Amino acid sequence: MNFLKNLFGSGRAAANQEEAVPYKGFTIQPRPKKVAHGWTTEAVIAFEKDGQMQTQEFIRADISFSREDAVDLTLKKAQTMIDFMDEKSFPK
Repeated sequence: MNFLKNLFGSGRAAANQEEAVPYKGFTIQPRPKKVAHGWTTEAVIAFEKDGQMQTQEFIRADISFSREDAVDLTLKKAQTMIDFMDEKSFPK
């Protein structure tokens, strides 16, 4: 049975996906990754521009001890970044 789970996926990856969070017209999708000393601070930030979805990867050097802390920190940092930028900052 483990062979089939490995072949087709166990569903754990989907369970580990964080909910996308809307913020000032942007959408923040936290994507922390487990590394040797904790969890990374990563997300994808999306914004609809001219009818097309624009995305930007967001990666910071901060490491958190737990996944939950990483998600919280990622959201705070992404929101701060959005506060200082606008849709012009996204690639065309």
